[in-house]
Amino acid sequence: MKKMIASDYDRTFYLNDEDIEENKKAVEEFRKNGNIFVIATGRSFYHFMKIVKKYKINYDYAIINHGATIIDSHNNVLYNKPMENSVIKKIKDDLQLNKATDSFCCSKLDTKVDFEHKDLTKINVKYKTKNESLKMNEHINKKYSDYVTSYNITSSSIEIISNKTNKSKTIKLLADKLNVDINNVYTIGDGYSDIKMVKDFNGYCMKDSVKELKNIAKGECTSVSELLYKIS
Repeated sequence: MKKMIASDYDRTFYLNDEDIEENKKAVEEFRKNGNIFVIATGRSFYHFMKIVKKYKINYDYAIINHGATIIDSHNNVLYNKPMENSVIKKIKDDLQLNKATDSFCCSKLDTKVDFEHKDLTKINVKYKTKNESLKMNEHINKKYSDYVTSYNITSSSIEIISNKTNKSKTIKLLADKLNVDINNVYTIGDGYSDIKMVKDFNGYCMKDSVKELKNIAKGECTSVSELLYKIS
């Protein structure tokens, strides 16, 4: 029976240039056997396409913006879940952007749009310190839990998406669409936005992952290729 694997990109599929080449080889073997390879990343479409072109990555589907959007290998949008427009201004006012060192928003396949843009899929804000980032992440998740989910993605950055979606939900949508048995779906990641997909499927984590992910993963891997060869 065909299998599907969804891999996070940063610090998972990509660790360094040598590692990604090994991962690409393993992916090609996996796909030749009739299996499906999905990249599930927090990156926007623009930033995702930059690494696809740079490293010549082959994939069947990509989940971008932490699960807000699904595209196929021809960049057709199969799914998109924006945040509610009515809450964006309130969130913006609470983000204390005067203390941020950088910020941008995404809308479906657009990157670096402003807060006034309709149907935002993601908000990215970088602060000066880890403490500021952690406090803001907690504040957004507490105050706007009915609308959005905020993730710490680096020591000083947060990213916000609709709480109606995540990587796990979009993986389930793809599995259903492609008639892949849930028992044959595997996931691997390293960060907070990977926790749900690792918990809900046959989930693994990288050696250098956040503690919360390590606590629920079936096992740890040193590379994506290691997991691909393990399940092939």
